Amino acid sequence: MKSLIRIIASTACSLMVISSIHSTSFAVKSHLDVATAASVKASKKKSTLPTVGTVKKLVNGDLACYVTLVDDKGKSYNLYGDFRFCGQEKTYLNKKVRLTYKLTNIDSPQCQGRVPCNKKQRVNLVSKMEVIGAKVGTSTTLPKIGTVKRITNGDLLCYVSIVDEKGKQHELGADFGICEQEKAYLNKKVRFTYGLANVNDCQSAEPCGKTRQQQIIEKMELVR
Repeated sequence: MKSLIRIIASTACSLMVISSIHSTSFAVKSHLDVATAASVKASKKKSTLPTVGTVKKLVNGDLACYVTLVDDKGKSYNLYGDFRFCGQEKTYLNKKVRLTYKLTNIDSPQCQGRVPCNKKQRVNLVSKMEVIGAKVGTSTTLPKIGTVKRITNGDLLCYVSIVDEKGKQHELGADFGICEQEKAYLNKKVRFTYGLANVNDCQSAEPCGKTRQQQIIEKMELVR
């Protein structure tokens, strides 16, 4: 009888130990699951992209023009930019600029420079950089005639890239109506007419009540 009691007691003790281990393991697993879920959730949060900052470096890379920018708080950012910015270092380097982004597909780093490559990544690309505090041009300093190389519909203005008769490239603001006539002017030699306009002068595209005056292209006429 005593042997039977000892066997029962030993079995009960073993069951209690197993139950305790199982409970502990379940608790640890639950904490790990919560931590993992929190980590995944945190990793999905998008970092805030700067809208204003000073351009410190422009590097022509395989995937994009790489823009190193320092914001007003001294924080540095490495951003993907349109390739055309890397040809305009004198315009943007060490200047304070306002940035506009667009979500677009570029080649994946896995491509390693191979062209063509069907592997893509979706990124926020700097599509426009506008120098803040740039002096307002006058009708005597702005080009009168040039060849239109690019027309881009921006948040604040229609932006026109032109090459003048001396081969110098200019980035000019224009009336939005110009962007609606891209096919008529692209790669054509034109004569420009300018006018003074009030342009939004906020840190984002949203209205804030602040404006600045800027000479913009009001009309473009084909030169025969």
